[in-house]
Amino acid sequence: MAQLLVVKGSASGTVHPVFGERTVLGRHPQCDVVLDNVAVSRQHAQILEGHGNYYVEDLRSRNRTFVNGVEVDGRVQLRHGDQLRICDTILKFDEFHDDTQAAPTVEAKAIESEISHLATLDESRIYFLPEPAEPLFDSSSVRRKIAPGRGDAQRSIVNPDVKLKAILEITRALGRELAVEQVLPKVLTTLFNIFPHADQGFVLLQDQDSERLKVKASLSRGPNVSEAVAVSMTVVRHVMKTGESILSENVTADSRFNRSVAFSRMQIKSMMCVPLVDEDDKAIGVIQIVTQDAEREFNGDDLDLLESLASQASLTLQNARLHEEAVERRALERDLEFATQVQMGFLPKSRPKLAPYTFCDYYEAAQGVGGDYFDYILLPDGRLAVTIGDVAGKGMPAALLMARLYSATRYQLLSCPRPGQAVSNLNADIASSGLGHRFITFLTVVIDLTQHTLTIVNAGHLTPLLRKANGEVRAIGKEQSGLPLGILGDTVYNELTVPIEAGDVMVTFTDGITEAMNDAGKIYGRQRLEAVLKEPLSRIDDVIKRIVTDVEEFDPQGNSRDDICLVGFGRSS
Repeated sequence: MAQLLVVKGSASGTVHPVFGERTVLGRHPQCDVVLDNVAVSRQHAQILEGHGNYYVEDLRSRNRTFVNGVEVDGRVQLRHGDQLRICDTILKFDEFHDDTQAAPTVEAKAIESEISHLATLDESRIYFLPEPAEPLFDSSSVRRKIAPGRGDAQRSIVNPDVKLKAILEITRALGRELAVEQVLPKVLTTLFNIFPHADQGFVLLQDQDSERLKVKASLSRGPNVSEAVAVSMTVVRHVMKTGESILSENVTADSRFNRSVAFSRMQIKSMMCVPLVDEDDKAIGVIQIVTQDAEREFNGDDLDLLESLASQASLTLQNARLHEEAVERRALERDLEFATQVQMGFLPKSRPKLAPYTFCDYYEAAQGVGGDYFDYILLPDGRLAVTIGDVAGKGMPAALLMARLYSATRYQLLSCPRPGQAVSNLNADIASSGLGHRFITFLTVVIDLTQHTLTIVNAGHLTPLLRKANGEVRAIGKEQSGLPLGILGDTVYNELTVPIEAGDVMVTFTDGITEAMNDAGKIYGRQRLEAVLKEPLSRIDDVIKRIVTDVEEFDPQGNSRDDICLVGFGRSS
């Protein structure tokens, strides 16, 4: 177990537990540890747990992350008492071990009045018997529509003590259930305890995908009861369509059921069928219970009680469904978190240290994982290739193609001495890989560290910007740019070689920068980017930080923003 204690900052004294394999710190409200400070990046840093050890990684934040005053470069192991600094917030890392055993969970008790001779019927023993096509009911022969929590003065009034006891019993029986498949059988079992004269019952529930009714639970008891449970689809359809409950105190004397094959064949004497409704009062299923004992008929009080219990069961059912959806959503979130970790693993863990050049980068995916890509590749002859790309689309499909691009780019640049030939081979590989109509804009800049030249190959990517020492900003290589990767497999890409002089700075970027849109519908644009680049900032990390800050000031919410990637470098002498 571990925790982070805020020892300095706006939330001083706050304790944040470190749970799971990954804990993300940042400004975004969905982060595990939210730091409310505009200087903090949306996803600033992460703490990873593996085999009992904890490690911190900076997520390419613009203001970096520090442990005990030292900037985090790559992955740094955290130890008890370490101080983590993110902008003006300092968090103390406390690792502790809890050797106490948690008290065992108390299992839900069996329903107190459990009837030992109940026999659950499987779905194969539910009989849907044919019924007449014409309606059996008119509006005057049925109960009024049921709405949970709504009183009805025209109903017969059940003894409040009996009603309260029954509701408490079904609440106690269902209170610990969080799975739909377990809730409904317990509903029937509890109803049989509450209605001792019930002989058969079933629950039908509408499938959320197909909207077909499916048997979710059935029950029968008694020495003379048939093993089959009768389902009159005419009754079920009426209850589902109208949301009305149906009571027949004496089926054999009820003119509504003269033509009912199901009830006559199964010798049913009395029945109740009520709807299960959702939060919009829409019927999503039915509960029906019947008796074959002519001396113990259901009455209006019984129906009133069953409607109240069905309302409670509907609420429990909705909670169970919400729980199942939350579990599934959390599983998807865990998969996405793992995918994010995998993708971050493809990106460089640290920046090159090759004097007189300095490097800086910034990466932020729009949906946890994204299609933007960059890399630093040291070539066999000592040159350095700086690459950046943008896969068409967002999310998981783009991230998977980005992973493919990462490995293929490294192979081609390391095996081909000419970057133009390497990109041509890369394009042929992408185009023949059967990826459909997806394409990739791609740019590589190969730095000759001794001759101080830049060899640029552009495959449909945004033109890089070179700021000269005198403040002039130039777009480099627009005329030599070719088609994006993956469109035509036989495309040949040209090279452009330009000198880089002391004081020069080059910035490459994806369209998440230039196409950022604010609430007024205005685009950030290249002109604003060039204006920021002209500001007299000599250090490349100050330049990248200033661009990111300006984009966030232009579009504070970032709702329409694409993946963002910035890679820059400069020559100091």
